[in-house]
Amino acid sequence: MKRLLAVVACALALAATGCAPKAEKADASAPKVFRFSYVSDIPTLDPQMANSMPSGTIAIHIFDGLTRMDNGVVAPGIAESWTVSSDGLVYTLKLRDAKWSDGQPIKAQDFEYGIRRLMDPAAASPYSFLGLLLKNAEAVNSGKLPVDRLGVKALDDKTVEIQLAYPADYFLGMLSMSQFCATRADLVAQYGKDFAATPEKNVYDGPFMVERWAREDRLILVKNPNYWNASAIKLDEIDILIVPDENTALAMYDAGDLDLVRVPPAFVEKYRDRAIFYFDGSNDFIKLNMATKGPLSNKDFRLAINYAVDRQDFVDITTKGLYEANPRYVLPQVAGVAAEYGAEYPYAGFGTKADPAKAKEHLAAAMSALKIVDPSKIELEFLTTDTDRSRAQAEIIQDQLQKTLGIKINVRQVPYRQRLDMEAKKTFEMVFSGWAPDYSDPMTYLELWTSDSPYNHGSYKSAKYDEYIAFARKTTDKRARMDAMFNAEKELLSDGAIMPMQLRRESVLINPAFTGVTTYFIGSNYDLVYVDRAAK
Repeated sequence: MKRLLAVVACALALAATGCAPKAEKADASAPKVFRFSYVSDIPTLDPQMANSMPSGTIAIHIFDGLTRMDNGVVAPGIAESWTVSSDGLVYTLKLRDAKWSDGQPIKAQDFEYGIRRLMDPAAASPYSFLGLLLKNAEAVNSGKLPVDRLGVKALDDKTVEIQLAYPADYFLGMLSMSQFCATRADLVAQYGKDFAATPEKNVYDGPFMVERWAREDRLILVKNPNYWNASAIKLDEIDILIVPDENTALAMYDAGDLDLVRVPPAFVEKYRDRAIFYFDGSNDFIKLNMATKGPLSNKDFRLAINYAVDRQDFVDITTKGLYEANPRYVLPQVAGVAAEYGAEYPYAGFGTKADPAKAKEHLAAAMSALKIVDPSKIELEFLTTDTDRSRAQAEIIQDQLQKTLGIKINVRQVPYRQRLDMEAKKTFEMVFSGWAPDYSDPMTYLELWTSDSPYNHGSYKSAKYDEYIAFARKTTDKRARMDAMFNAEKELLSDGAIMPMQLRRESVLINPAFTGVTTYFIGSNYDLVYVDRAAK
């Protein structure tokens, strides 16, 4: 599961030819700056409000949780040690001596506040569902209990006690996420809704801190001199540029203006000898809004469009086969009981090739139930992000559905942040979306679709599905738990609740002058914390 890129620097240096950045003689006194890009601006830098891979990526550089993920392995963060009760329900964590970027000591009360804020209904964190495994979390998040009844408590300035509602082997890994990070109550009180909106409206306890955030242009992180492990941090600065066009970003890498770049699928063959390939954990699918009055409320119609889509053709055309067609929902690489989930629970789902006969059969059933005679009268809006790549993806789906079913699909493109907002407000019919795992367990995907989940943007409701998830959350029998989650996955797809599409196999180029770049399929795109510029 671990994707380690640190070891590739030598191979990249040997293979680098043509347009590769020229290795220049290092000036020992020159600042060590690493540059990469995103196609859209970072949605938020508020730790409890982070809800995207870009936000999660920045978070691991500016915040330190009670734990950290080190190449996929849980390592100490602000907590230098911890104990877990024999029943797996009580975690007691001891904090090291550490400071915020403004010099104030980090206290257990800061973690208590941050975790309570995650579950406080007044804060309305979009990621509050992550904390539902905490004791009393459901009652607190629904407003039935005050936040001080949540299962987190500062026993003293250096000790945090966390109580769970049920055992979760993956919980220590979750504590590395920004949503469970320490947060300064005084700054939230001072800035209110503007907390973390600009660099000076927050403080940082991670390896880096935000120096500048020019919206839609760039984000600049600089080394945090007060970080508890500052001596191990070699970079002086990380620059994240917003470059909407991926081809432009690739040209910037070739010109030496970026140190890491994603290779667009059209250029993979050209750079194959120097690119690094890895599954980044992202699972792309199409959300279907079942709360609309249109045909998406009908199960047969949802199954019809699922069987009408040819996932293999989709990835072959849009990514030249770089991505993998995905007929199921849960990422196969997450942990099962004794092996990877996909190996223990193989499942073909909708298949990777279209099944026009099944698609038309379900369409006929749907039209009969909906009293529709002519399929061309069925019209849906397909929402996606405003990039050329997103349009190309949407137009392929549009073409497949229109040709196979005779329905009409209208593509609408909006900026990334607006798309996220429209998903959250459920103002869409179909939307090309996806999910990257927050921890290595099927629950990271399946908890999204319970009836009460804030991320259930499609308004899917199934008592049977909810029962499977409720059982999986409470049982201590690991095999029975995994069986229940597999049953939930099958139930979700048998209802046609989503349209699974692809697993992302990314290709990146890294400046051979740098070592230590890592990526792991949980929580972030890149981990640059321990990157260094190689001596020449």
